[in-house]
Amino acid sequence: MASIPNNPHPAAEPRPEQWMRRYLSELQRNPSPIYSVGLEAEDPYMWAATITGPPENPYEGVHFWTPNFHPNVSDRDNIFHSMLMSDTWCIATSVAQMLMTLAQMLLHPLVGEGDVVREEVAVMYRKDRARYKELARIFTRIRAG
Repeated sequence: MASIPNNPHPAAEPRPEQWMRRYLSELQRNPSPIYSVGLEAEDPYMWAATITGPPENPYEGVHFWTPNFHPNVSDRDNIFHSMLMSDTWCIATSVAQMLMTLAQMLLHPLVGEGDVVREEVAVMYRKDRARYKELARIFTRIRAG
């Protein structure tokens, strides 16, 4: 069996930082009405994203890090979505796709079996949507300061 020698002139592959900056630049050149992204303190590994929901949603008009009254967000502000789990993560999933998916999840919580991290909030969402929205607004306003 013959071995393949190392290529003495491999194609220049971008470093992760370069790739991330290029991807961020592309997202900023093609803005979305749903989200915006930027660097946190110029660190290419720390991104800050803003997701804007439509009018009449519990999170309208406020800024917060993570909602704390949502069936898919834990008490410690960890977001639960299969797309974010290491065993189902796909390298082909873009940041834009993730942000769009999370925006949809905020507006339309995943409340099926195995989808929720806060069952009591999911039950309220399924059985009393008006009460869920009212409490989500209250918690969001408190969180937003």
